[in-house]
Amino acid sequence: MAKIKELSDIIMRKQSPQTISEVQKIWHRVMSILYRSGGCSVKIPSSNELAREFGVARSTVRIALEKLTEEGFLVTRRGSGTFTNPRQRLNADWNAPLIGLMVLDCNLFFYSPELQGELECFFGEFRNTGWNIRLVTGQMDTPEAAREILTHSYLDGVISFGCKEFVVRAADEMMPTVSMGYRVSGVTNVHPDYSRVIRELFARTGRSRDIFVWSSFPDESRNDFLSTLRREPGVEIIGSPHEADIVDGGSYAAVRKLFSKRCPDWIAIHPMHLPELRRIVIDLYGEERARRLLWIFLTLPNPDPEWPGFTIRADRRTEVRAAIDILRRKLGGEAGPIPDFAVEGGMIF
Repeated sequence: MAKIKELSDIIMRKQSPQTISEVQKIWHRVMSILYRSGGCSVKIPSSNELAREFGVARSTVRIALEKLTEEGFLVTRRGSGTFTNPRQRLNADWNAPLIGLMVLDCNLFFYSPELQGELECFFGEFRNTGWNIRLVTGQMDTPEAAREILTHSYLDGVISFGCKEFVVRAADEMMPTVSMGYRVSGVTNVHPDYSRVIRELFARTGRSRDIFVWSSFPDESRNDFLSTLRREPGVEIIGSPHEADIVDGGSYAAVRKLFSKRCPDWIAIHPMHLPELRRIVIDLYGEERARRLLWIFLTLPNPDPEWPGFTIRADRRTEVRAAIDILRRKLGGEAGPIPDFAVEGGMIF
């Protein structure tokens, strides 16, 4: 009866989301031992030791160890314990750093074609580093959750791209970290510099004062173009998080009401918002006026080549190379803080 109950407990725990998380932690722990073994056979902690380390039942540990043994990563030696299997290669350089890549909020259910292009750029440059790369994923909705996921990822360093500030800070507290996408204070950043672009836009429009800008980005602190533009004394930027959330939700009533009171001079948007925002401006002021506005597309190109506008971005490949160089210096133990690296942004017509 005891055996039947134990088996029942294992089956029930296999069905539990909590157990899945616990099993994954143990899996990561053992795989990190294998990764750091240098191709040698290394004894792993006993199931009792792992159960105590993670505060879980031995049955949970057995689920993880049985799976790893089935896959050939572990071998059991009667009377001696369980060991890593050096014959089960990881298709990796055992001595290479293991670097985590964190993208956006790390909890994406899928990667859009646009993000696939970003990842292609990252991995195209990573191939030249000799590093092993792990794409770090998880529900990092609090600093504590971020620290837990990173703790059980067993990384040597991190490059983050567009992650929330508390996620980047958690990583930086734990290991060498470089942040990309926007600036996080206290962390080494690779970020675009749009000062020259803004001066060029002023020159093209013939004005640098009394400019009313509307943006669909809810948090401009995570957008270097808008945060730089806001520092210009003659520029007013409108686009509260509430208004931006309405746009993302598909209702443009609040935006139409705002535009009816005052037509923007510049509209800085994600390209996905072009069709509806263009329709609002044309309805209110006519197509000729709509075409005279300065349409600025951030992060992705103008989706309509027949519509006037500028795509603003820095060269991503240059940014990735700079992040790799900085992380190398950090991994090498370079003394003192390493300053941010700015990549000059440009415009695509």
